[in-house]
Amino acid sequence: MGRKRGRDHVFVETDGQVYLVRDRGTLRFPRADEKLPFPTESAGVMDFGADRVLRYKPRLDHHPEEWWGRDAIFERSDVDPLVKRAIYTTMIRCVSEVILSKGLRVLMVKSVRGFSKGYWNVPGGFMDYGESPEVGVEREAEEEIGVDIVLDGLLNVYVSGFPGKPAYTLGFVYKGHLVSEAFRLKPDEIEDAAWFTVDKALTLTRNPFAKWALVDFFLQSDEARAALKVKRHSSDPHATGPDQPTVFLDRDGVINRGRAGYVRTPDQFRFLPGAIDGMRLLQDHGWQLVIVTNQDAAGWKLLTEAQLAKVHDRMLAMLHKEGVRVAEVYYCPHNVLSDCACRKPRPGMLLAAARDLGVRPRGAWMVGDKPLDVQTGRAFGCRTAWVGPKAWRKRFAAEVRPWSPDVVADSLLDGARAIVRYGEDPVVDAARKSRTDPTITS
Repeated sequence: MGRKRGRDHVFVETDGQVYLVRDRGTLRFPRADEKLPFPTESAGVMDFGADRVLRYKPRLDHHPEEWWGRDAIFERSDVDPLVKRAIYTTMIRCVSEVILSKGLRVLMVKSVRGFSKGYWNVPGGFMDYGESPEVGVEREAEEEIGVDIVLDGLLNVYVSGFPGKPAYTLGFVYKGHLVSEAFRLKPDEIEDAAWFTVDKALTLTRNPFAKWALVDFFLQSDEARAALKVKRHSSDPHATGPDQPTVFLDRDGVINRGRAGYVRTPDQFRFLPGAIDGMRLLQDHGWQLVIVTNQDAAGWKLLTEAQLAKVHDRMLAMLHKEGVRVAEVYYCPHNVLSDCACRKPRPGMLLAAARDLGVRPRGAWMVGDKPLDVQTGRAFGCRTAWVGPKAWRKRFAAEVRPWSPDVVADSLLDGARAIVRYGEDPVVDAARKSRTDPTITS
């Protein structure tokens, strides 16, 4: 039985002023079937169970001072609760966190409550009213681990939305170090504290700010960048700039057919139907292509790295003939028992692309046919597409569910079409345009 649907309500706002109508002594949103006295354009949908709130931006030639200021609405007792709930949902939240480092390792804390319950996170949390980000992160971190910290500077500021809701959180993330490691963990909030390399830390947290900050920390650390050893097959290098939109592609099962006993010779390499067209479609829409592949056959010594290079040479030559360029091929030559940074679901190959090609998580997608591919993309902090025949996806549906792929498709070509429709992260896209388009200001 479907969910009973209530009315659709219209939330119109501009410059902090909200358009409301008075109905028998109550200020409420207009209904969707009520005519508005001005033209509008759609700005999203908010789902509140039985009721939907449709957000609209008005097209006006004046500032509507006669409307209701969003801050004043909370002080009134004659406002419909749905109005207050919708406005509260759209208010930006502020958190302040810190990457505390010791050589190649960063400190992570395991939470026992809240959004990160059962997961690891970097120290920090929500800022109190009136706090600066620096004061907030020092207070939060010291409350959590029970020792003093020293901030070494701002790492970056991030904005993240919530799926299905026009709500955002602003995150300030700092770099810092500890005065002491005599931790006194806050018992009702933190279960454990431990040091991890960046590639491992990325697999442990579900916090997007922590993921993006860990990547930025890695990129700013000469020591961490130099320590990451990832094999690559230099392909068809072409001019790339920082932050270029990138699609990471798994190889076997996405680009080419897998086979029993692995693809071990060039003549065993066969493109899947539509794979080249999908890669070309992404390239034509401005996406840089990077291949990231676990090569178990090399790990089990079923083929040498020299033989693997010949397979990749054939693949790249065929793609070049079709006008498709690959910025780089990264591969993991280690077996499944290895504790290396590069074997998916560790994101070492994606970190290498961030270091070598200027790839950033918010401007990237990971496309793969296995749950571990989706897990790898999530670890890096980018969006993900899970592709493969329906029977294959049904077999692994339960395994992939915790990683919630953004796109599910039957093939690379179908996945590419969805990525092109999806586009880039809107925040990243706006930031990029603001650097190149003088008509866009922040």
